[in-house]
Amino acid sequence: MTLDSFRFKINVQQPLEFFYRSKTYNMTYGTDDEGSYIAFGRLYDTPEKYRSVGELLNNAKVENSFLREVLQDI
Repeated sequence: MTLDSFRFKINVQQPLEFFYRSKTYNMTYGTDDEGSYIAFGRLYDTPEKYRSVGELLNNAKVENSFLREVLQDI
C-alpha cells in the first residue's frame, strides 16, 4: 500500500484490516473526551489510540517495526 492510499483511507475514515506475518491488525476510528482518534493494533487486543496520522506512522508498531516501514508490504 502506498502512503497516499493509506492517508486517503484515514481521511475518509475507512476501517482497515490486514495480515502481516500471520497476524491480523486492524485500524478503526472513534471519538472520546479529548477528540477524534485512530485506533490501531492487533485484532482482539486493546488498540492504541493515536490523535494524528503523523503520530500513528511514527509510533505504531507492527511486529518489531514501525507501521511506516511495513506499509509497502500491506
